[in-house]
Amino acid sequence: MTRHFSYVWLLPLLERPYESVAADLPGALAGLRIEPPPGEPLCLRQLLLSALGSGSEHWEHCAVAWLEAGFPLDRELCESLLHQVSQKMFSQPIRHRLTTLGKRWLRQDNQARTHDSNPRH
Repeated sequence: MTRHFSYVWLLPLLERPYESVAADLPGALAGLRIEPPPGEPLCLRQLLLSALGSGSEHWEHCAVAWLEAGFPLDRELCESLLHQVSQKMFSQPIRHRLTTLGKRWLRQDNQARTHDSNPRH
């Protein structure tokens, strides 16, 4: 039987700047007096998704701030966020911020793909 790992207890990490947490996760955990679970690698993406799915505007705001600060986006994450935005799963201010982030990333990714598929001769 496998246990489901919950990131809820790690949400306070989102109140710290993304850059500092990403650069020194053990230090960020120690600063909050949080002991990492033995044998469980921590995934900041799962932490971000937990915050966005928490139903708490505070944690959603913190997660969006991390995204705006440079948390790595990818097509799957952008499309998922934009789908949640279309379902009005967030407050209007958060929906606007996520829409801007998601559409900008997808536009840049599409431009990069177009550029890569049309090499200069």
